[in-house]
Amino acid sequence: MTALPAIFFALALLLAGLGGAAVVSRLLAGEKDPQARAEATFAFALPVGLILAALPGWIPSAYYRVGIDRFAIRMGALLLLVLVAAYWKCLLERFRASRRLWVPAALGAGVFLAWIVLRFPVGDIRYTEKPMDFAVLNGLMTTPSLPFADPWLSGARFPYYHFGTLLFALPLRAAGVPAEYGYNLVAALLPALAALAAYGAVRIRGGGRKLGLLAGFLVVAGGTPDALRQWLSGQPLAEIDFWRSSRRVLDLVDGKVGECITEWPLFTFRLADLHPHAMTLPLVTVLAGLLGRVATIPGVVFDAVLVAAVLSANPWDLPAVLLILAAGNLMERPFGRSVVRSAVTLAFAIPFLLPFLAAPRPRFRGLTWWPVGTGAVDAFLHFGALAVVPALALGIAVVRSKVKSDEAFFWAGFFPAAGILAAVVTKKPVLGLATGFLLGVAWLLLQKPRTGAPAAAPPEGALKAGFLFAAAGVALAATPDAVVVTDTYGEQLARMNTVFKTFSDAWPLLALGTALLLPLALSTRRATVTVRVCLMLAVVATLVHPAGAVFARLRQSGGTLDGLQWMTRETPGDRLLVEWLRRHAAPAAVIAEATGNPYTDYARIGFATGRPTVLGWANHEGLWRAEAGEVEIRARQTDLKLLYTSSDVPMVIDIVRRRKIDYIVWGSLEQRDFGALGFPARGGFKRVFQDGGTAIFEPMQ
Repeated sequence: MTALPAIFFALALLLAGLGGAAVVSRLLAGEKDPQARAEATFAFALPVGLILAALPGWIPSAYYRVGIDRFAIRMGALLLLVLVAAYWKCLLERFRASRRLWVPAALGAGVFLAWIVLRFPVGDIRYTEKPMDFAVLNGLMTTPSLPFADPWLSGARFPYYHFGTLLFALPLRAAGVPAEYGYNLVAALLPALAALAAYGAVRIRGGGRKLGLLAGFLVVAGGTPDALRQWLSGQPLAEIDFWRSSRRVLDLVDGKVGECITEWPLFTFRLADLHPHAMTLPLVTVLAGLLGRVATIPGVVFDAVLVAAVLSANPWDLPAVLLILAAGNLMERPFGRSVVRSAVTLAFAIPFLLPFLAAPRPRFRGLTWWPVGTGAVDAFLHFGALAVVPALALGIAVVRSKVKSDEAFFWAGFFPAAGILAAVVTKKPVLGLATGFLLGVAWLLLQKPRTGAPAAAPPEGALKAGFLFAAAGVALAATPDAVVVTDTYGEQLARMNTVFKTFSDAWPLLALGTALLLPLALSTRRATVTVRVCLMLAVVATLVHPAGAVFARLRQSGGTLDGLQWMTRETPGDRLLVEWLRRHAAPAAVIAEATGNPYTDYARIGFATGRPTVLGWANHEGLWRAEAGEVEIRARQTDLKLLYTSSDVPMVIDIVRRRKIDYIVWGSLEQRDFGALGFPARGGFKRVFQDGGTAIFEPMQ
């Protein structure tokens, strides 16, 4: 990649950031602290700007086909320019008022560069589900219009969530950045935006700069106590097993052991699968900072846009969105008004949700009550470091809420006891302890101040926000102990997706709560040594995973941000074919290539070129389309097998016409699967490319 596309991409992000900052600065005009207002504006600017830039093309796609280059990108850029022109004076005033904008700027730039360094030796877009995510990103960078066509099932509409990817595909496309580089740039941008959003959320909710930096670190780089467990067991730092740490929760149901994914942001960002949950991590953190903060009608509309954007990008975030919406409103207003404001926000979000609601998507199969609870040790080895501070802070706040010491210590012991009792009765430790914590937070925040007794006043400002963030995170972590979303993964993996998504969203909320509640946890005059020892152990546990990532990186050398370099190394003919198709094939040209198992190189020409293929990973298409897609998927598997094995030229030509195939690939995988004599009907087609052992054919006119 030359420098020019990178410069254009930076300029596109600058325009999006300015547009987003213009809107946020205007909405936060009533903030009393000019420094916090300016820094929060800076922190939230780019995610908000990217959402606004995507809306002009996204919303009309619910009703008719929208050209991306001629309409979506141009209208998005025009909207950003209008916003900057309308509010530039307000924006300039906000930034002039701040002398410390270099703090969030350094945080964002530092995290971005750190992830570029981490990605450099492992930039290949290969294995895990990176090929699937690349197919979506590259498809959105190539497709002529929206709604988006399925890159792995040519001729069909894409049935999976992709709005989060669209936010980045548009500026990458406008700048002309090659998709294989764009993928790794986005993989580094996501943690930078999440760190900035965490910083802004803490600042706008009343926390200081140091607490904002702590939140940014915890959200993107904090580790789990499982790394400390591995290290104490003799595992070298450079060999800490991140994968084992991301599979902490095991279930035993009817004698069968099931595994749950327990990703957290550092694992997600380091793995660099650009899944919907990864694309929305910065957006969820922006939600935490802004929902409910602005009291005006424009504030409600803005909240609705943010809610719709997150749900369009990943509907699995619905529980988190509802909890954040409730918590954000409770931070700013009484309970009754919070309920009304939340309901109005959800109603206003519906028009912005129409493109998502009109699109096909995996079918919701309902909820199932879950009989088995998450083990306390498993949960602690995942969340432990982020549970210590909220638990200590709650105990201290409860003690201080009462003037009489005997009454204070009674209540301080009551809520842990209630949690333990609930854990024993339900046989679900996490659900029980979460119940005790949530009861304590509710009791603390619902107290009414008593005249002449300042100790009875409930927490306000940053402390109130911290408790509500922590409560939302705890509620999410406990959710899969009660209900799970029914899906198609079978009995052993029945809870996998629910734990995966709720734990992923719980992490940033607990991180924000930890940052805002840390001063309270450190303020106790009793049991000072015990409190500080607990906090020190939490810090050590948090640092082992990032230290392991750094030590592992020091062992690596070489690398590139070209995500298709693996293809150049191993199958150079395939890479040459990719470049040829990019130059000569129409954006919607259909490719036939070998199909096979997931997590492999199958469908590599399609995902590398952004052109739709007849069938990608059948397993994933089956998950997206469930029973409705089984017949079509099997038919396509049969057609592809006949195409590459049958010598009946008329029949093969009929398959090509019926599937509207423009090009037939004959490369490394096809030759491996069907042998050197495969594709015996090639005599009925015209070879238009051959190099490096790879060829491609098109139907004769």
